[in-house]
Amino acid sequence: MLLLILGCMTACSDDSSLDRLDETIKQRELFLNIKKNRVDSIRHLLTPDIDRQQRLNIYNELFQQYLTFNFDSALMYVDYASDIIEPTDGYELQTQVEIHRALSLATSGHFSHAINILKRIDSTKLPPSLLEEYFSACEWTYGVWAAYSDKRTIAPEFNQMSLAYLDSLIAVTDVSKPEYTYRLAERHLRQHNLKDAKKEYLATLARIPVESRLYAQAAYALASTYRDMQNKEKYKEWMVNAAISDQKVPLKENLALQQLAIFLKEEEGDIKRANYYLELALEDAIFYNNRLRMLEAAEKIPDITTAYQNTINAQNKRLKFYILLIGLLTILLVVVTAYIHRQRKIVSRSKDEMEHLNEKLRELNMQLSQTNKSRQEYVSLFMDLCATYIEKLNRFPIILKLKVKNMGDLNSVADRYVRPTDTETREMFQNFDSAFLRVYPDYIRQFNALLRPDKQIYPRKGELLNTDLRIYALVRMGITDSNKIATLLFLSSQTIFNHRTQVRNRAIDRDNFEKEVANLCEIYP
Repeated sequence: MLLLILGCMTACSDDSSLDRLDETIKQRELFLNIKKNRVDSIRHLLTPDIDRQQRLNIYNELFQQYLTFNFDSALMYVDYASDIIEPTDGYELQTQVEIHRALSLATSGHFSHAINILKRIDSTKLPPSLLEEYFSACEWTYGVWAAYSDKRTIAPEFNQMSLAYLDSLIAVTDVSKPEYTYRLAERHLRQHNLKDAKKEYLATLARIPVESRLYAQAAYALASTYRDMQNKEKYKEWMVNAAISDQKVPLKENLALQQLAIFLKEEEGDIKRANYYLELALEDAIFYNNRLRMLEAAEKIPDITTAYQNTINAQNKRLKFYILLIGLLTILLVVVTAYIHRQRKIVSRSKDEMEHLNEKLRELNMQLSQTNKSRQEYVSLFMDLCATYIEKLNRFPIILKLKVKNMGDLNSVADRYVRPTDTETREMFQNFDSAFLRVYPDYIRQFNALLRPDKQIYPRKGELLNTDLRIYALVRMGITDSNKIATLLFLSSQTIFNHRTQVRNRAIDRDNFEKEVANLCEIYP
């Protein structure tokens, strides 16, 4: 019961996508160290012997590395680049530094400052490569600013500006690059062409690695597309993919974890995970130093934290109930165990008494068996004596005739008084049958059990035993000699032999039949 309750309480979600994200989050420090090592390897190229152009290129590379990783560091390398640029370097190089500055400010939430910088740039003087960066910075700044503005008043104007710059950006983007399909998807999404947007986002994602900023952006945008399509399952799937990409790049300026936390709280009630993800999102915002992201996460944390605390309180109440229930079950278990122990003692005593009683019964059975055996021996001895006397009586007329041959009257008298009459014979058999069946009441049934079903023997109406049953009754009593049986039954030895042979032929086991008859109605100890 305890294991079942704890199992129910600690059962975790079987959502494989969230499990993948959790496994990736466990490696946050690893991805962070990889990023730091990569940045350090670039920074170590800043040696005193490199020329100014090389130094500008390294500053630019470090800016790209820090743009979505740490705002202060990104702006610092923009300042470093600005410090070594000379008025004679030309408009293109000076503008590139200002575009980077505007991007840094916009990414960190300083939208008005970024727009002021971008407005001072004359796009007609820019080459195609730098023009793409300029339009990208303008589109990004207005788009993000719109997201943080009032939806009814300011946001529509900024969205319109962002869309206009997006069209310009698409016009200068190389169609062979994945950025081209991504920007097409962005335009479709803003124009609410959701099917076309989904198609272009998927095409973009198929061409880029997970460990890239563009993948994280496209996955997040595809999730937003599925949200607008009312497909919550796909929204969750791609928001998880975006969060995984954010962790692997790693991007500290991100939204996926924050949006996923809100979804888990509102749609699935997974308050614990939502609270955990939102804490990580706030941690990333602090690391990047994005004040708007920090403010946004901080505003959401109280709601989720309160909900999480309510969940913990509810769990604590359930835990108290389970503890009380377990306590009651434990008490019940102790009572039941004591009762069982007591019953076992009673059963043990009863078992001892039964064993003692069984021992007495075995002794009685042995005594009864011995008595039965003795009784059988006495009856057998008595029948032997009867057979002997009957035999002597049968010989008596012969001897008497030999002695007194001329005394005809004596001969007839001897025959009449020595040989029993039929009535006497029937009476003798009646008495024998009755006495035998009192001693062995189950004899006939057990005897027939030794015979084949279609060959069984039963006495006629008015008889207790017939000749066959009577012959084997004598065999059961230990009289197996056919001559003695013939004498007792006033039949010839040949007749007895024939009857025994015929009955054996009816037996199931002919060879052991008479042995089995001899053991009928035994009483075993």
